[in-house]
Amino acid sequence: MKIIIFLFSFLVNSQELKKTFLTLYSDNFAVVSQNYFYECRKGINEVVLIGMPKTIISDSFSIFVPKDLSLISCSYKIDEENHINQKVEVLTEDNTLIKGTLLKDGDPSVLIDENGNYITLNRKYIKYINYGKFNEKDYRRKIKNAASVLLNMNSKDTKICSFNLNYMINSIGWSCSYDAYINEDETSLDIKAKINISNNTGHDFKNTSLMVIAGSVNRVEVQNQLFRTMAAKSISDSSFEAIGSEDIKPQSIVEQYSYTLPSDNISLYDGENVSFDLFSRNGIKFEKYYVYKGQIDTWYFYDVIKNYRYDKKLTVNFIFRNDKQNSLDIPLPQGKVRVYKKKDGFMFFAGEDNIKNMPVNSKIEISCGKAFDVEGERKIVEHKKILPNVYRDTIEIKIRNEKKEDIKVKVKEYLWGRWKIIESSNKYTIIDANNIEFDIIVSKGSSYVLKYIAEYDFNN
Repeated sequence: MKIIIFLFSFLVNSQELKKTFLTLYSDNFAVVSQNYFYECRKGINEVVLIGMPKTIISDSFSIFVPKDLSLISCSYKIDEENHINQKVEVLTEDNTLIKGTLLKDGDPSVLIDENGNYITLNRKYIKYINYGKFNEKDYRRKIKNAASVLLNMNSKDTKICSFNLNYMINSIGWSCSYDAYINEDETSLDIKAKINISNNTGHDFKNTSLMVIAGSVNRVEVQNQLFRTMAAKSISDSSFEAIGSEDIKPQSIVEQYSYTLPSDNISLYDGENVSFDLFSRNGIKFEKYYVYKGQIDTWYFYDVIKNYRYDKKLTVNFIFRNDKQNSLDIPLPQGKVRVYKKKDGFMFFAGEDNIKNMPVNSKIEISCGKAFDVEGERKIVEHKKILPNVYRDTIEIKIRNEKKEDIKVKVKEYLWGRWKIIESSNKYTIIDANNIEFDIIVSKGSSYVLKYIAEYDFNN
């Protein structure tokens, strides 16, 4: 008996996909769990699930059946034509377009000859292979209904049977983004956090419950994913839809945090980007700092100090605490923070920065770009060799403030080797093994000079 189940639709003979649970990761993959019902007969049943996407990880299938039903075999097939030695265009997950002759089309890799340059691509990072001129509509059409799953099961009785199908799938993922709105006197801000989901699997997921996972998981990578760097070529994105909701509460799972969306009947269409509100918080207190990192060179000059360079610019940074006293007290997934300020009805974009996964009671620092009317100068006043591989530098840093108000400045310095501060005009804070910070206040229309002597020991 052969039973064909069309995904995401109700069928005759009580055959249906009852429910889909989708667990999304920020590394552009997801775990899919689907509950099926179908009318089975006593004996061997062949169940064909057609319309499965090509982006399923083929060895990730697991099927759970009740005691009166046993699984004999499961096979996954991608409907492919043979295009070896033909001209192709390959679009990768980062929208890199590669043109050449197809030499190998297998799993886990594809080999392309691009004018004598042989490029090996891991299939996991291929969005689409086109055998003619690239067309996004053609890509959407061909990637859908491109694979099938065949299940052979043995049933003890004739009745309505059920089974649970699980698999991993690429080309779907999520990210977090934050919109921060600064008040006019620049003492507090409001934050709105969003979950953004992108579906490029070739599937229209319907009647779906969604969970997103914040944190990194270990995955075994196949080496030699792409042996060349190319300029990315973008294709147009679908419309971005915003869906309102209450705060989504995080739950701890293993070493990650999970966020379950409140609705259990969500639709995610292929090629669609959808946003869901994660939370919003008002009145978050922050401090505005100007940060100066005068060092440009990432090496020490030892005995030859020539062409010494330094950066004149300072950045504008906002620092706040993620704690209960500051109206937050929630694990913050990594993502992009966009900072805005309203004035006289206009909305101004102040800048944007990325944050890492930030636990509760952590300090969050957002850099919004270069500052006006403030400039820095970093000089090595004296450079001495004390002993073999031991050097002593006298550093002078000058901050000039042309603004009409006093400013707070963090001067960040990197120290080399086994270091020690011999003398300093200001107190400093040790951040880690090689970084220190000076906190100073520079009055309006004036300059501030700090000076310190550091000794570096490069002996093992």
